Amino acid sequence: MKKLMNERGSATIEFLGVVPLIFTVMMIAWQFIAGFHGLMIAESAASEAAKVYSVTADAGEATAAAQNIVDAGGSYISFAGAPISGTNEFTAAVNVNIDFVFLPASMFGGGKPSFSYSADTSGKVIK
Repeated sequence: MKKLMNERGSATIEFLGVVPLIFTVMMIAWQFIAGFHGLMIAESAASEAAKVYSVTADAGEATAAAQNIVDAGGSYISFAGAPISGTNEFTAAVNVNIDFVFLPASMFGGGKPSFSYSADTSGKVIK
């Protein structure tokens, strides 16, 4: 009976039970932060593309400016295009793919899993 009432080592068992939960919460929080950062990069790239297009009216130069912003964002975000529609009044969109940070590519045959996001803005060409 005395051995059953002994609580030696119970803190260690509780700690080992909580550690996976803490790591899981930290990984989810890190992915949320990385995803939010990717969204902010996409919004910034769309704004930059609109600024460049409003001054130059050159879709190629605006796409290159947006791609520079996305490429500087980090290795988990990739540029997927920046279509610009309209001539005098235009809409600039930037499409990005944001990787899931903690999911290994080896688990998924097609490569690292990601989700896509499109940020757009509109403006007028300055004459």
